[in-house]
Amino acid sequence: MRPMNLSSIVVAATLAGCGGSSSPSGGTAPPPAQPTRTVLISGAAFSLRPGSATYKNIDLPPNGTLDAMVDWAGNNDINIYVTDNSCVGFQELRAGGCPVIVKADSASGKPERVTWSTTTAAGRIWTVWIHNNGSSEETGAMEAGITTSEAVNTVPTPNPLPPGTPGGNPTSNLAPGPVARYTIKVRSIDVNGGGGMNFRDPYQNDLGEWVVHPDEFVVLDSTQKNGNGELCRVESYPPTWFIDEEGQRVLVPREGQNNPFLLRLDIRRKGPAQVYAVVDGVESNRLSIVALGR
Repeated sequence: MRPMNLSSIVVAATLAGCGGSSSPSGGTAPPPAQPTRTVLISGAAFSLRPGSATYKNIDLPPNGTLDAMVDWAGNNDINIYVTDNSCVGFQELRAGGCPVIVKADSASGKPERVTWSTTTAAGRIWTVWIHNNGSSEETGAMEAGITTSEAVNTVPTPNPLPPGTPGGNPTSNLAPGPVARYTIKVRSIDVNGGGGMNFRDPYQNDLGEWVVHPDEFVVLDSTQKNGNGELCRVESYPPTWFIDEEGQRVLVPREGQNNPFLLRLDIRRKGPAQVYAVVDGVESNRLSIVALGR
């Protein structure tokens, strides 16, 4: 078992506002902005073996109504489920370990569509799970959008941390703790070892293990939340990561880790491993990973 402490470099930012006169201006107030739909994700492709699942994240949307549509090429039964990003895997979802916000799991045809509101939970990360409930491999794509009158940032958020101060605790501007739940999950898999930016969909086998292959580059993500389900401040910064693989060195941390809430790993050889992390005395779920030959 190998513990690791990682550090982070972040940038500070401030938000300023201004006041106005208390006397009436005599003018007519402009009409409120009308809700419009903005595409957040377009043509997000997937390829799924029968019985497997993958996911796409929607990062920190404003207040509004989100929608997701999944279409596919063949005749398999493809289902979609929406959770928050603390759901660590589809096996856990099916076992009842992840609250499902909305789902479309009928066998009535394609495409499948879901909608849900972010009015009471703006600024969160949502996970759309895509499950192949059919008997053969299936390919398809997902589109997601939001209908809102607020400003929409269509640039993907690389990490849900707020601005902080260089060398300090980047969670200081988050909601107060204590940390009630700490989860880790597979964020991305690059089949070219991090050089070609050729990403593939993560998937679990029927044992709940995340399948990887030697020479791939994997990034794990961690999320801490308080009792209200909000991203929250941590006190014992940074978190500590652990790799349990009985000395086989299947997973090798890459040098130059610059965000302690992410763990960047090279897959060096075949074999099983488990990864978990600890922050503020709260231990995350144990993520089972197996490296197999292609």
